[in-house]
Amino acid sequence: MNLVERTDELAALHGVFDCSPHVRGRLVVLSGAVATGKTALLRAWTEQLGRGGALVLTAAASRAERGLPLGVLEQLLRSPGLPVMTAARTLAWLDEADAGTLTAPALRGLCEELRGVAAVRPVVIAVDDAHHADTASLHFLLHLVRRLRSARLQVIFTEHAQWKVANALLGSEFLREPSLRRIRLEPLSKAGVEALLAQHLGERTAQDLTPAVHGMTAGYPLLVQALIDDHRAGGGPGEAYGRAVLSFLYRHEEPFTQVARAVAMLRGYARPMLVGRLLDLDAASVGRAVHQLAVAEVLHDGRLCHPAFEAAVLDGMPGDERRALHRKVADLLYEEGAPATEVAAHLAAADRSDAPWAVPVFQEAARLVLDDDQVETGIGYLRAAHRRCRDPEQQAAVVGALADAEWRLDPAKVLRHLAEPATTDTPPPLPTHLLWHGRVDEGLDAIGAAPVNTADLDTPWLWGAYLYPGHVKERLGAGTVPPQRAAAPPALTPELQGAGTLLNDLLHGDEHDATEAAERALNRYRLGPRTVAVQSAALAALTYRDRPYRAAGWCDGFVAQARERNSPTWQALFTAWRALIHLRQGDPAAAARRAVTALDLLGPKSWGAAVGLPLAVAVQAETALGDVDHAAALLERPVPQAMFQTRTGLHYLAARGRYHLATGCHYAALCDFYACGKRMSGWGVDLPALEPWRLGAAEAYLALGETLMARQLIAEQLALPTPARGRTRGMTLRLQAATSPAPRRAELLAEAVAALHDSGDAYELARAVADQSAAVRAAGDAERARHLDRKAQLLARRWTGDTPLPEPAATPPEDIPETQLTSAERRVAELAADGYTNREISRKLYVTISTVEQHLTRIYRKLNVKRLDLQVVLR
Repeated sequence: MNLVERTDELAALHGVFDCSPHVRGRLVVLSGAVATGKTALLRAWTEQLGRGGALVLTAAASRAERGLPLGVLEQLLRSPGLPVMTAARTLAWLDEADAGTLTAPALRGLCEELRGVAAVRPVVIAVDDAHHADTASLHFLLHLVRRLRSARLQVIFTEHAQWKVANALLGSEFLREPSLRRIRLEPLSKAGVEALLAQHLGERTAQDLTPAVHGMTAGYPLLVQALIDDHRAGGGPGEAYGRAVLSFLYRHEEPFTQVARAVAMLRGYARPMLVGRLLDLDAASVGRAVHQLAVAEVLHDGRLCHPAFEAAVLDGMPGDERRALHRKVADLLYEEGAPATEVAAHLAAADRSDAPWAVPVFQEAARLVLDDDQVETGIGYLRAAHRRCRDPEQQAAVVGALADAEWRLDPAKVLRHLAEPATTDTPPPLPTHLLWHGRVDEGLDAIGAAPVNTADLDTPWLWGAYLYPGHVKERLGAGTVPPQRAAAPPALTPELQGAGTLLNDLLHGDEHDATEAAERALNRYRLGPRTVAVQSAALAALTYRDRPYRAAGWCDGFVAQARERNSPTWQALFTAWRALIHLRQGDPAAAARRAVTALDLLGPKSWGAAVGLPLAVAVQAETALGDVDHAAALLERPVPQAMFQTRTGLHYLAARGRYHLATGCHYAALCDFYACGKRMSGWGVDLPALEPWRLGAAEAYLALGETLMARQLIAEQLALPTPARGRTRGMTLRLQAATSPAPRRAELLAEAVAALHDSGDAYELARAVADQSAAVRAAGDAERARHLDRKAQLLARRWTGDTPLPEPAATPPEDIPETQLTSAERRVAELAADGYTNREISRKLYVTISTVEQHLTRIYRKLNVKRLDLQVVLR
């Protein structure tokens, strides 16, 4: 209920508002805790009495004026409603006070003046916060109440129920008056809070906000009204609430406010003993303040009632005082053996601390919060540690951890650390980050100089082998791996088991068990700072062996984990990988979306030398979709020269070659494809599925009419080891057919279609089927050619932007599910394509008709076809 409704109810119960001649000599005390609405109720009460004809004399006592004799009485006698002549006479009596004490004649004179006024109209004397009133004024009011019991006089006090009474009158003599009426106000219940909110904000909003508002206010109208004001201003707890909380604190006697601040800062460690040590207070003083907080219902189980209340308590402290208290809390918690995260939070807030244990505490706290994915907080702790470091070895460790943490958010942030020169007393700086940003020689020098048994030794080697296979092989020597790995205890780096196999595969591409090692690495560990390199290497092992379908699921998981773990860098990296996988699964539309997302997540400076990966996929995907203008715009983006020394540069050159092919610049295309091939051969990674540069060059030669050159490149490509039913072999067979006589062409295209069908690459499959249609038509089979044309068109609809694949409503564009059929769906689809009815299919597969219907529904949605088109798509 609001305050006026509260006033009406109390008036009805106690008859206080009855200003008739029969109501005489009444004393009313409104008692309650701070901020329960006593002042507002007193104001509403006296205003209603004034409207009823009473003369209202008011005064507000205060803690600051408690020592001012007769201060409250002077306020009463200067009330504007008192007749002018009466006021002059009463103030004259007041001037006769001797050393703040009224003489006997003055007491009689004042009483008679007020008796005379009460004879004409009812008189109401209202004193707010009477517990602060000076003793001389209370003496007079007690004298007045006793002498004018028969007069139409009512005296109303408000008092703080828990206040230590500063004089005996209010707590003893007034209590003996027979006309005394005591009214106690309590904080609002939840129902009362909801009623007050509903009056100002509406019933619907009140219902939604009541639980939170009651928790933040404990039902105190002062605080509830402040939150209403903040809500009207357009937000949650704000300035009005902060001011109200401070007002609530300051209305109590000290050390109430001090203890509240200590409790807010100590949080779960606010035991009375620690609060006393922190504030240098005796146990009794702390105990009284804690009791007051508990009675006020703002302290529960050692914590203030709500985090917003805690924040307001601390925000009200002057900055210097708050920092000093944080320093004392940090010292106290460190002595008590509190977790490093608790101590570090206060050390950071204190801003300055010369404690010798500060740096190790910050390091440990950073490790813990980074493990919990609080990346910004961890970076803050490491920066604080860096500012305090004096020992060179310790400083190097802090810088390394700080760079790794900042890299998770934005690799560009690490550049300032790379500019710091190494000293003879510190180990070489940040090899992985040097490699990422294209400083390959410095990075490899740093790896080579790293001490033996370094737990992270494989991580920079893997990054080096992925990005710069040629440079790494020069450093390591032909066929060798870093000898330090064998010396590193496996227990130190369990997540890097199998890293040697993946490393060699990145360098040579001839590890027979690389696929199994990749699967084990992907299956064993959750994404983390120590696993990004090995997981990237594992994705490369699968993708560069024409197994994108096996890499896709893992990559989707890493993208989701990166988002959950608050790392835009990881998210961008694995989103770029997913774009490449989409491209090799024959979905250029999805590849383009993913690549653009990856480029948006990190700026060009942040991508460093690895920018070739997302940029190459975006260019090739847009080219495949026919948007050569967009592809051209992407190619105009500046790239670091170091990119062309990396594996991602191979993708970029091949993608640019594809763009030149699409725009008829065949000689420019040949330049790019041969530049790509020269690097691959020189680095010893001339692998068919890494980048089939020979096929691109062969297409350019065919366009130029150089069939012999095209045939030679295709023969070289066929001589390289590839999966028999893989994407690369299917692409090669399609081009071989283009260089072969007509009788052989149809046979080769049939093989190409079969291989591409198994690989799942709809884009290349559509191209092969289109070529097959042309070959069949040239052989004179027009009907079958039309059938194949229809099939090519339907396949093309699966990857063109004009007809996007279905996606769940809640799934973002970059998370569109794969369209490959499951084994069960494929069996149903093949039988349906052969003309079997649903009932016949159910009998053949021993499933229910309902199951068949469900499978067919999913099949039609995935393939975006009707039943009559299944034979075209699947054959």
